[in-house]
Amino acid sequence: MLSDKVTTLSWIYQLYRLGQTIDLRDKPQQAQHAVLRHIVEGFGADCGSLALVDEDGQHLNIVAGIGVPDHVIGSKIEPGGGILGWVVKEGQALLLNGDVSSDPRFKLSEPRNESVRPRSAMCWPLTIESRVIGALSINRHDDDEPYADADLESGAVVVSLVSVVIENTRLHIDQQQRIAMLSKMNDEIRRANKRLEDAQNQLLQSEKMATIGQLAAGVAHEINNPVGYINSNLGSLQKYIKDMFTMLDAYEQAEPLLTASPETMRNIRVLKDKLDIGYLKEDVVALMSESQEGIARVKKIVQDLKDFSHVDEAEWQWTDIRKGLDSTLNIVWNEIKYKAEVVKEYGDLPEVECLPSQLNQVFMNLLVNAAHAIEDKGIIFIRSGHENDRVWIEIADSGKGIPPENLNRIFDPFFTTKPVGKGTGLGLSLSYSIIQKHHGRINVSSEVGVGTIFRVYLPVKQPEKKAGQ
Repeated sequence: MLSDKVTTLSWIYQLYRLGQTIDLRDKPQQAQHAVLRHIVEGFGADCGSLALVDEDGQHLNIVAGIGVPDHVIGSKIEPGGGILGWVVKEGQALLLNGDVSSDPRFKLSEPRNESVRPRSAMCWPLTIESRVIGALSINRHDDDEPYADADLESGAVVVSLVSVVIENTRLHIDQQQRIAMLSKMNDEIRRANKRLEDAQNQLLQSEKMATIGQLAAGVAHEINNPVGYINSNLGSLQKYIKDMFTMLDAYEQAEPLLTASPETMRNIRVLKDKLDIGYLKEDVVALMSESQEGIARVKKIVQDLKDFSHVDEAEWQWTDIRKGLDSTLNIVWNEIKYKAEVVKEYGDLPEVECLPSQLNQVFMNLLVNAAHAIEDKGIIFIRSGHENDRVWIEIADSGKGIPPENLNRIFDPFFTTKPVGKGTGLGLSLSYSIIQKHHGRINVSSEVGVGTIFRVYLPVKQPEKKAGQ
C-alpha cells in the first residue's frame, strides 16, 4: 500500500512547490534530486531513479538517484534498454514484483548484485501532452510489502504532477538560457519586437478594414437594388404627375364652356374646394422633390461607405485626401452630429500616393475621439494644407483636453482613459502605425479644458522602395 503521506494535500502541494522554488529551478540537478527524494519517501520506497530524454530524443539520461551507486547518475540508457528504457519506449507504466533479471523485455546493461536487487518496483513514464519526457522508478527490497496494482494506478496521478514539475524546471532553464543569449542582441530584439508589433497592428487593421469592406459590399448589394427601382419609379411617377397636371390644366381651361350646365359646374367647384386642388398640386411637387432627395442621400451614404473602405483597393494609389475626409465624416456623422458643429477649412491639396482605406481609418479614429472628448456641445475643425512635398491634415476639437501625464502615452497600444468596455486603446496606436507606414508623422498638442489638436503630415509621393510595407 502507498504511504499515507501521498494521499495528503500538503504532501502534493510540497511536491508542486519544489518545482516553483526559485533556488531549485535555477539548479536543475538539485531540483530533480529533491523531487525524486520526495517521491521515494512519500511512497515508502528504499530507492529510486529519475531519467530524462535528452534533447535529440535518442537517449535517456539518469539525472537523479536515491539509494543507487554514484556512477549510475549521469549514465545513458539506450532506447528500450532496461526497465526505464522500456517504459519510455512503450509509454506504459509497469508494476514488477520478484526477480525480473530473466524477463526478455528488459536488456539490463549489467547484472545486478543479488543483495541489492529490488523485489518490488513501480515505474511510470513522464509525459507532457502525450510526449514522453522521461521515466521515474521506485523500488522496495525483500522485507517490505510489495506494491500492488492499486498503488501503480494511484501513483500515476501523482507522477503526472512530477512531469509538470520537471518540465517547468526544464522550461525555466531554457528560458533563462534564451534570455541570457538574447540579452546580447538587444538591438535585434527591439527590431524584432517592432516588426511583430507592426505585423500585429497591421493584422488588426486589415481584419477591421476587411470587415468594413464586407459590410460595404453587403450594404451595396442589399440597398442598391431597391434604391434603384424606387429611384426609377419616382422618376416615372414624376412624369406621370406632370402629365396629369397638364390634363388637369386643360380641364380647368374648359370650365368656362360648362356655363350651359350650371349643376355640373357647381359640382366641379365644390369638389375642387373640398380636395383643395391648388394645395395638392403644390404639395405633390414638394413630396416628389423630398422623396428624390432622400433616395439621393441613401445612395450617397452607400457610396461614402464604399469610398471609406475602398473595397478591392488595397494597393497604393493616388487619391484626393479631402474626398476621404468627407466620406469618413459621413460614416461617423451619427457619432458627431449631437456633440459638435463641424467646420471645414480645406486648403488646396494635390493628390497623395497612399492606401486610402487605411488613411480613412486614421481620420475615423481622430474624428470619433474628438467627438468623445466633447462633453456637452462643441466644435470640431477639419483643416488641410500643402507644404512643399508634403500635405497636412488637422483635426481639432474644443473638448476637455488631455492631461500632460497622458500626452506621451496616447499612442501606446492598449492605453486608454475611457471606462472599461468603452475603448480598446488601439485606435491611436493603429493610427500611428499607419502614418509611419506612409512615411509620415502625427503630432498632438492639448490643453486641459481647452481642447486637442492632431496634425498628420504625409508625403505627396511615397519613396520608390515600399518593400515590406
